[in-house]
Amino acid sequence: MNAFRQRIRPHELAWYAGDGQTEPLDDSSWQKICEEALEPGPDTSAFVRVWEDPARFAGFYMDYRGLDVVPLPWPDRKDDVSVLYFRLPTEYLEEQGPERIRELALELAAELPFNSGYVDFVLCARRSDFHEAIELIRPRYPGVELARNEASLRMSTWVDGVHWMNFLGQPVLGKLGGVAGLRERLALPGISIQEMSGDRVLITLGERPETGDVEAGQTLPLHRALARLLEPHLHHQTKWMGDLRPEDMLRWERRFLD
Repeated sequence: MNAFRQRIRPHELAWYAGDGQTEPLDDSSWQKICEEALEPGPDTSAFVRVWEDPARFAGFYMDYRGLDVVPLPWPDRKDDVSVLYFRLPTEYLEEQGPERIRELALELAAELPFNSGYVDFVLCARRSDFHEAIELIRPRYPGVELARNEASLRMSTWVDGVHWMNFLGQPVLGKLGGVAGLRERLALPGISIQEMSGDRVLITLGERPETGDVEAGQTLPLHRALARLLEPHLHHQTKWMGDLRPEDMLRWERRFLD
């Protein structure tokens, strides 16, 4: 979290979620947030939300949701994991270029014991606006990911879709035959496979994120190749999101497969 805050300067994370409202973020409150994230109370889980500007929906943003201290009793939550979510505005990509975004993502991921992660174009939508958001991007821009304003509480050890940058760790990496298995099965021009320490890997599809403009003939073949490989290990959202039914979400999640 500290690395993200430092690397986006001169932009500032200036607000955080306090007791029921957003409050100004200074060095003292930041130190308290970091301590509580590392060592939450005995009856609580870690919860961090920090903004550049809470009124700007697409600005710099960081969200961390730690696992519940007391394991949840439901079988469908047995694979739940903690979630760390960073958001950069599109203007930052345009200013810095994709290589800088890649460097930042690798730096942040280097110290994280992740199961999976990704970097991509994301259309942020409030829960009530999910249906409208999908209808906006589904017919034309399959390369754009759909995300809520906060990190999903239902992420698991499986993989959350196919993206420009795809970070993989265990258990899925092992099920795919490790780095050697990936190199053998993804030997396609444009796919970069970078081994990381701690039995982790980064799979990058092309030099920069692509929206996949259907009207411009962009079929995103690299995304489809990776989707076919990951299909048995993809995470599926089973809860309603706004007025989207689970079958609508499944159709969206399978856009590179069907």
